[in-house]
Amino acid sequence: MKDFFYKYANRDDLIAIRTSANNITYKELFNSTEELSAKLSAINDLTNRFVPIISSNNSEFIRITLALWNKGFVPVPINTRWTEIEIENVLTRHKFDLVFYQNIFFDKIKNLNIKKFSFDELLSLPAKETHSTINDEALVIFTSGSTGEPKGVVHSFNSIANSTINGAEILNQNISDRWLASLPFYHIGGFQIICRALSSGCEIIIPDNLETESLKKAIEQFNPTHISLVSTQLQRLIECDTRLDKSLKLTLVGGGFSEDELIINSDKIGWRPIRVYGSSETASFITAASAEEIRKNPGTVGKPVNYTKIKLSDEDEILISTSSLFSYYLNNPEETKSKLKNGFYHSGDLGKISGEYLFLEARRNDLIVSGGENVNPYEVEKALMEIPEIKEACVFPIEDSEWGQLVACAIVVNKEISDEEIRKELKSKLAAFKIPKKFYFVNQLPKTSLGKIEREKIRVMFRTEK
Repeated sequence: MKDFFYKYANRDDLIAIRTSANNITYKELFNSTEELSAKLSAINDLTNRFVPIISSNNSEFIRITLALWNKGFVPVPINTRWTEIEIENVLTRHKFDLVFYQNIFFDKIKNLNIKKFSFDELLSLPAKETHSTINDEALVIFTSGSTGEPKGVVHSFNSIANSTINGAEILNQNISDRWLASLPFYHIGGFQIICRALSSGCEIIIPDNLETESLKKAIEQFNPTHISLVSTQLQRLIECDTRLDKSLKLTLVGGGFSEDELIINSDKIGWRPIRVYGSSETASFITAASAEEIRKNPGTVGKPVNYTKIKLSDEDEILISTSSLFSYYLNNPEETKSKLKNGFYHSGDLGKISGEYLFLEARRNDLIVSGGENVNPYEVEKALMEIPEIKEACVFPIEDSEWGQLVACAIVVNKEISDEEIRKELKSKLAAFKIPKKFYFVNQLPKTSLGKIEREKIRVMFRTEK
């Protein structure tokens, strides 16, 4: 199935990568990849077939990924936002013996006792005779674990290719379409932009960075036909009046919760949004819903894509069977066994099914159990956000000897308001056991580079509070 991504390797009339600085044709990309593969042969004693890459979104990342595939190695994109300690813990725990890195990230790996090659050093290596090697494994993407330890999700060429095949009716890709690389390549949604584009002879538009202004500039300059965003990115791009070309076919909106209103309003101004649901383990989205479907079925995350079956357990956990499912967790057979059972992935998410449509109720690991009652943090957050004085809110548990867990929340306000006033507002909206017992007023909430609230960091911030 690796050939699925090499179909256009000899086309010098198709742009593969477009940046503000230059364009690279498919033939140029794959020819340079062959040269890079020969340079990999000059690296001695490379015993671990899994090779970490620490890089921002750029053409070098794509070239190195393809070169590793040619040699039978498996690229392991590393989250560039991790601290030096977090990177060291992951690379040491999995006994990786080499890392490729972009120069700007050297400080994050300088103390690691493994081989390190900057992109410049890799390109300066002598070329040696090389040959392609077959390896079914194609990718390791790290995702958060239930204990806080990142889990390495191992995908085959089949699973990442099947993700595109299964979603073909949604994606509606044609040769020379243009994908905006608007998500980090170290996330499954970002990496799959590369894979989808290569499979159909599309351009990969790489913006200068992933900040709103750079995304806006790339959208207005290069007119992508396909965009993939999280809801925060979409909201910011709308707020800065991003001009859209009529050639835009769709904007996938995933990576967490998105308001129905955002989807419906963005559709009215030409974003053509598709709400999607999936995970690293499913190689990106496995359900999709258009704005029209959301109007008719408020709150839905959509219908399953092709070759995908979804059912609920007795506890309403979402169970997924799909041809794009991951193979196993790297060096973690216990977690693999607990999540993959009888051909179904146990997602840890709670939901309901109505007709053909799936509705996401909560992430199972985010549920708060207080005094024997289950509290959905998203329900509480929605009620909090209806209070005009509250700008942002994150609801989380605090361990408690009496209740097991207490409902707590961190809040950023637009205007001064007391916790008693907040409780009074919530009494008409929520059962008493759902109303937070602890309120923490903060200036800002920790977020990812994409603007997604980092729940685990907030839980750690207030873990010892009573």
